[in-house]
Order: sequence, then C-alpha cells, then structure tokens
Amino acid sequence: MKRAVLIDSIYSISNSILRFLYIHLLWMVFSLLGLVIFGVFPATVSLFAVTRKWLLGETDMPIFATFLSVFKQEFMKSNLLGMLLSFGGLVLYADLLALQHTSIPFLQYLYFPVLFIALLYACSILHFFSIYVHYELKGLHIIKNALLFTLAMPLAGLKLVGGLLVIVYLFITFPGSIILFGASVPAFYMMWISLKTFTQYEQKRAGK
Repeated sequence: MKRAVLIDSIYSISNSILRFLYIHLLWMVFSLLGLVIFGVFPATVSLFAVTRKWLLGETDMPIFATFLSVFKQEFMKSNLLGMLLSFGGLVLYADLLALQHTSIPFLQYLYFPVLFIALLYACSILHFFSIYVHYELKGLHIIKNALLFTLAMPLAGLKLVGGLLVIVYLFITFPGSIILFGASVPAFYMMWISLKTFTQYEQKRAGK
C-alpha cells in the first residue's frame, strides 16, 4: 500500500515537472515566432491562461491547443497593451535618470515621488497578466484595473514581490533551472497568489 502511494506521488511530481517544462518551452518557442518583440506578450498571456486553468482544476485540458488558441486570439490586443506598458515604463525610467542627475533643486525634490509612482507602476504590471486572463476586460481597462487592484490590495503586491525574489534566488542558486522553468514557475506562482487575492477582493467588495 505504501509503495503504491509512493509510486503515485512520484508519478504526480514527475508529471507536474514535465508540464512546467513543456509550458516554458512553448512560451520560448512562441516568443521567438513573434521575433520576441511581437511574441513575448501574447506568449505570456497564453502562459498565464494555461496556468490559470491548472489552478482552477482543469489539468486534463490540451495544453498546446489551449496555448495556441489564446496566442492567436490575443495577439493584437496583448501586443498593443504590452507596447503601451513598455512605453510607460521607459518614460518613468527616463524621468528617474533625468531627476537623478539634475542640478536644479526644485526638480531634485521630485525624484522620490516619481520613484514611488514607478514602483507602483511596476507592481501593477505584476498583476496585469493575471487580470488579463481572469477578467473579461477591454483594452485600457485591464491596465486601469491592475493599477486600482495594486492600490486596493497592497499586501498581494508584497507577496508577489517576496515570492518572486525567492524564485529568482533559487534560479541563481541553480542556474540550469532558469533555462527549464524560467517563465512557467514565476507565472504559476503569480497566478496562484492572484487567484487567492481576487477572491478576497471580490468578497471585500461584496461586504462579506
């Protein structure tokens, strides 16, 4: 009996590892198909869509077919929003650099407020892909809700950052793991935290 349980556990763990490896491979291949610039955003949306289904119990779904379907369906929308997010990040980064090296006293005082906005912006991006695949929202409403969600549930942002730092540390400690699971493991963790937080947020709004 114990041996059967052990075999089942080994099989389950091995199967999970292979699924994480496979979905990461799909993410890399589809990112490259879009020449990275036009592939990484729809590939990441597809990655989060698959991990969301896993976390909701849909473990028997066809992974490749699901990934491909989301990639094609969300290609234009995810690229437009991704480019907008990238542009906003570049603007904030350029502002921080300019304020850091300015000699004008008044502008020097703006550095920390802009830094706070940049950190808030970065945290909202951590929620962006989870909100994208979980809620049926249009265009800029996804970015707006990611920002509002960051402000309304700051503890979720701290959990995301803390967990991702641990994952990065493990990747640095075991360098080969980032080649095998560099996208799938962080996406799974972020989606897991987000689903829990979405439930809490919806209960909070409902007054429960």
